[in-house]
Amino acid sequence: MASMLRVVLATCVFFAGFMSGRTLEDNRDETYVRQDTNEQDVVLNRNRRAPPDYGNAGGQQQFGNPNVPNALNANANFGANAWQGQGGQQGQGGQGFGAGPLKNVNQNVLNNNQGQMGNPGMPQRPMLPNQAQGNMGNGNFGGMNGGGQQQQQQQQQPQFQGQGGDGGGMMKPMMGKQMAKDMRQRKQQIAQALRPLRIADTDICRDDVMTLCGKNARGNNFAVLDCLQNARQDNSDISVGCNHFLWEYKLNLTRDARFDSAAFEVCKEDLIKFSDCKALDKGQGVVLPCLYEVMENVTNTQCRQYLNRMKAITFSDYRLIQGFYEECKDDIQSKKCGSVQDTDDDMPHNQGETIHCLEKKVKDLGDSCKKQILRVAELSANDYHLDRALYFACKDDRERFCEKQQAGSGRVYKCLLKHKFQEDMSDDCKEKLTTRQQVIAEDYKANYALQKKCKEEIRKNNCRPQANHKKEARLSYLLVCLEAAKEKRISGECDAELIDTRRSLMSDYLINPEVVFGCRQEINDLCEGGLQREGRTLHCLMEHAKENKKLGASCIKALEELVKETDAGDDYRIDPALQRACEEVRQAVCSEEQGGDGKVLSCLMEHIYDPKMTRLCETELLQLQYFVSRDFRLDPLLYKNCEADAASLCNAQDWEMDDPGNGIVFACLHRNLHTDGPGKSGLSPGCQAQVHRVLRQRALAVHLNPQVEMQCRQDLGEFCTDKSKKGEEMLCLQDHFKDLTKGCQNVVGNFTAEESEDIRMNRILMQACSPMLKKFCKTELKLTMDEGQALQCLIDHKDDDDMDKKCAAGVEHFQLLQLKDYRFNFKFKEACRKDVLANCKGKKDKSAIVECLSSLVRDDILKNTADQEHTISEECRKQLKVEFLERSENIKLDPELFHGCENDITNVCSKVNAGNARVLECLREHKEELSDPCHRKLFNREKQQAKNPDTDFAFMHACKPMIKQFCTNFSPDQLLKCLRAHKNEPAMDPKCKSMITKRQIEKNSDFRLNMEMQKSCRRDMPKFCKNVLDSTDVKDSTELEGMMMACLKKQFLSRDKKLSPDCESYVREVGGGAMDYRMDPALKKACRPVVMKFCKEALTEANDDTGSVEECLKAQLEKDNLKMYPKCQTEVIRILQESRADVQVDPLLHKACALDIKHYCASIPQGEGRHMSCLLEALEDRTIKLRSDCTRMLVSRKEMWEFAAKVAPPETFNDVLAPTSTVSLQKLLSTSIFSRLWYTVLWWHVLLQSNKESSSTSEKQAHQVSIYHVY
Repeated sequence: MASMLRVVLATCVFFAGFMSGRTLEDNRDETYVRQDTNEQDVVLNRNRRAPPDYGNAGGQQQFGNPNVPNALNANANFGANAWQGQGGQQGQGGQGFGAGPLKNVNQNVLNNNQGQMGNPGMPQRPMLPNQAQGNMGNGNFGGMNGGGQQQQQQQQQPQFQGQGGDGGGMMKPMMGKQMAKDMRQRKQQIAQALRPLRIADTDICRDDVMTLCGKNARGNNFAVLDCLQNARQDNSDISVGCNHFLWEYKLNLTRDARFDSAAFEVCKEDLIKFSDCKALDKGQGVVLPCLYEVMENVTNTQCRQYLNRMKAITFSDYRLIQGFYEECKDDIQSKKCGSVQDTDDDMPHNQGETIHCLEKKVKDLGDSCKKQILRVAELSANDYHLDRALYFACKDDRERFCEKQQAGSGRVYKCLLKHKFQEDMSDDCKEKLTTRQQVIAEDYKANYALQKKCKEEIRKNNCRPQANHKKEARLSYLLVCLEAAKEKRISGECDAELIDTRRSLMSDYLINPEVVFGCRQEINDLCEGGLQREGRTLHCLMEHAKENKKLGASCIKALEELVKETDAGDDYRIDPALQRACEEVRQAVCSEEQGGDGKVLSCLMEHIYDPKMTRLCETELLQLQYFVSRDFRLDPLLYKNCEADAASLCNAQDWEMDDPGNGIVFACLHRNLHTDGPGKSGLSPGCQAQVHRVLRQRALAVHLNPQVEMQCRQDLGEFCTDKSKKGEEMLCLQDHFKDLTKGCQNVVGNFTAEESEDIRMNRILMQACSPMLKKFCKTELKLTMDEGQALQCLIDHKDDDDMDKKCAAGVEHFQLLQLKDYRFNFKFKEACRKDVLANCKGKKDKSAIVECLSSLVRDDILKNTADQEHTISEECRKQLKVEFLERSENIKLDPELFHGCENDITNVCSKVNAGNARVLECLREHKEELSDPCHRKLFNREKQQAKNPDTDFAFMHACKPMIKQFCTNFSPDQLLKCLRAHKNEPAMDPKCKSMITKRQIEKNSDFRLNMEMQKSCRRDMPKFCKNVLDSTDVKDSTELEGMMMACLKKQFLSRDKKLSPDCESYVREVGGGAMDYRMDPALKKACRPVVMKFCKEALTEANDDTGSVEECLKAQLEKDNLKMYPKCQTEVIRILQESRADVQVDPLLHKACALDIKHYCASIPQGEGRHMSCLLEALEDRTIKLRSDCTRMLVSRKEMWEFAAKVAPPETFNDVLAPTSTVSLQKLLSTSIFSRLWYTVLWWHVLLQSNKESSSTSEKQAHQVSIYHVY
């Protein structure tokens, strides 16, 4: 037990002396091991009282088993830990390497391989004549005890063995004086040779130590070692001899079995866990490297400190690293990374540059050397001191940027990388950091922080490198693996490291070997030779890829892989160039969004047209989105919501690790967006929403739609070379839709079809109409799925007074685009899809499909088909009305009419602006001036609107408020009748009143435009007006100029033939033209010259329905001014005749006498002139006093009738109104008796007529009551 305690104590003393050699700089970093293990470095603090020294120890040494370090001696005050050498014999111990003048501490006595006892592996000063310098053998040391003769063996194997002497043990008493004298001299020589050796005292290094190292470090060999090897990178301040001396010294240290034994003592607790390391032979230089490999799992603080200290020595020269020299000497030579000759006196002891050179060329190294380089990078990942080239290059930068950052756990590396692109960072340090990052790209384990903080995630997700997969240790594999598992829980520490790592890859193209190799020509030609850093070179390449510049396939592939590896679509912070450009915008419009899941990027894309969006942010954002759009997995929101849909619908079973590219998966999802009929989707709700979002965001530019870009390259070059602004390329392709190649036409058609469903996909329209949407369409904007409702809302308000002109123009442009394919109108497509497929096959042009469907609707109406038997579905019929309404608003939306009347528009409506149905109304007002083809097409449109007044845009737009006020519950075909009834009310809007008059005038011009006439007189027209019907040519004819109305009026006045009650009522109500001469087509046409000559003043009042023009014409008849205008005279006489037949036909007379009719004629049935006869009788009856206005109007009308009877042909007025009859009648009516008699005869006549034609008892009774009342 005592022996074991002594071994442990001696080892601790040895370790204490070893650890106490520290530089002033390392004093700042002394706690990094403790911070890493959260334990106190008790040994380190306890043994810093004095520098270590070399002491003497005496004692017997037992030579035997060369591998058992536990043979002890026990001289008076010192115990020596004796290490056995090969083939030695018993002798007295000599100088040992110990802890210096520490009290109560045993000294370690170690054999060396120099042929004498002394410092391990270090040549003594001065060399004795018989000493031979030892070399590393098979872990065994040969030597001469006590200074005996040593014979140098030839190097048959890699060791030197010495022959032991008899030493200086107990002297025999029989020895002679001379022998004693010789022995004393020999002892003096040995004593001088075995005196404590310090590097500072060697002749070869004394001056270097004095110059470069402080006084406190000179007595400590390891402090001196640190001082000299860290003095300068190229060791230019150290002499050649001292360089070589230090090389030999460190070489022996790393091969000395005692260091292995010390490791076994200090790390014995951890070695229990590492059986592979424990089983290794000591003294062969393999134990420490084995512990280095598992150092991450070492828990003992003292063990970690010991291993860190030894690594500092080992990594100072590549030739000291076990296995490195043998594996890499050929690559060092071939890659010109330094010399491998050990005998080169000019070779400095610091070989960090050689390792750095190999690291820069790591991709080109042989497998064995590459493995060694990556192993070195892994082992040096914890402490930047171990990367000698980087340590020297960044020494000043560390002081400048990371002064307070403690070494260990890769913290200094991380700090330096954060400042890599600052202007005052030295170029040499930048270059070394870049090389380090390149190595990390090859082996993620060279990133200490990433490996440690993501250790559990790597294990749980099986992202560890496997022996049979060489590439799996690469950083790219790890990032993709963890990204694929991001739905699983990832710790905050790991996530932060992943973001930092990805960010570094996006910061500097030089650390991406695939980009450097694949894009080297493009970088030189297009991106200033790669001088742009902090992600700018990468974005330069992205911009040229986006703009279709000629990037090689390998370069495009490298960029795609980079964006995939870094998962740049997940977090805007990963792309430094993007973050710098967009941080201000993010704060302004996306401050509520946090990084991760692509939410910030999505928000920025949604606000691409926001006034707060900067040009730089937009540019950087679109460059990244170009690549994100080509890989389904790079959009986290899309990937998360559509993973299952993609797998089930798109056969995407293996895209987790290998996406087909070019947006194929997304194209498949797009195709399945509408597969189950109107309003339905083959996608899950979450995926459906995300597909709409992506479509909306990528609508900004063609290059964000891989399928469009791929199919339309030729078309873009042919039609759109001058379109470079946002959205212009797609608009250009849409404008040339009919001229596109088939493939391009298909993808542009699909895109436009989706655009019609979601207005937010039309980014240019959204930019122009955003305020209008907020003003008019708040409800539609709140809808989760647009389905074309927001666009329809804008169309409905397009002609409102407060509609923005730019927005209205954008809406109209899209309406014109919709004409090219019925699918471009989402609501129409969804409502009529089945009807189109069933009845209009082969047609895509929307106008042709509308004509096809509307003709079927018309046929069903003519057949009086029941609703359930209609050929066209109710939903489609409703949508057809919407189409008719829209095309009546703008003649350009009616291609057939527009092309048929294009010349006429130029001739008669050139000054009229399109929109709000202005051009169409202009054509209607100039019908007489139109060409026959235009007139016919216009008449056909009028017929369609007559059947469906709610498709008459001008009418609906002018009267919309009045319809809401007066006619809310009326069907569309009753709207005009309802409004006509309220036409003269004070609340009637003047615009609507004028429009009612216009439509009445048109309807009176031709019965085919008058659905009310057709319905009321459907039996009368074929009975009394067959000749008019026979003259009708449905296809080519224009207006019949009131022929049907004239025919019906004639029957209305005739005593022989009677109209049906409905038709008579209609003619009485509408047929009179007294209030507006324009409502009488024949009168208007015949009397136009007269009106222009004699009635100009009255003409200005025509729109007021005053009847002033008619009164003017009647006055001109009395003045005999119509002789020169026989046609006009005939028509004026006709309207007089009509007014004589019934007072209701003369609106002015009826208005003047309304109260008198109510008072005196209320019991008399209307019709057949009965009310007029009643008024005339009352006029002649002196006992009856009519109102003055009525009296005046009646007198005036009688005079006109008399004059008309004089000038009219005999057949024009009936016998009652003939001049002679009229005079006799007047005389007859002059007396009261005859008046009464005449009245009685008249009413008996009325009663007889009523009895013949009426079977109504109540009507007979009413007539009888009237007669009784007369009497």
